[in-house]
Amino acid sequence: MPVFCTKCGFQNDEYTQTCLQCQAPLPVIGGYQPIQPPTPMYGEQLPVQDWKQAGADKKVIGGILAIILGGLGIHKFMLGYQKEGLIMLLVSVLSCGTLYPIMHVIGIVEGIMYLTKSDEDFVRTYLIQKKGWF
Repeated sequence: MPVFCTKCGFQNDEYTQTCLQCQAPLPVIGGYQPIQPPTPMYGEQLPVQDWKQAGADKKVIGGILAIILGGLGIHKFMLGYQKEGLIMLLVSVLSCGTLYPIMHVIGIVEGIMYLTKSDEDFVRTYLIQKKGWF
């Protein structure tokens, strides 16, 4: 069951402890006590999240595809956004190419945004939160 943030209203997964949008602590629902993340002992370090395994390797490919073929929405399909990719493709094709430059500018902007984000930020924004546009 999704948990909505009481501060910003963002919809989070049920096991999330802090809001992915504003980082506010989420309410406990129905007596469910979330598992607390491990705290490091003195001189100990927590394991580093492997962002490549979480999907950060798609960042460079998606960014390059967005810059080169942005008007066709190929980068959207590659990231799993079928609806958004289909919208970009159909706008470009059904307008006989007249609206392709607009879609291509959108693709270039998104490609630059993908490439300038850190791996962690890219994974959280586009693969976990599923932010489809910009």
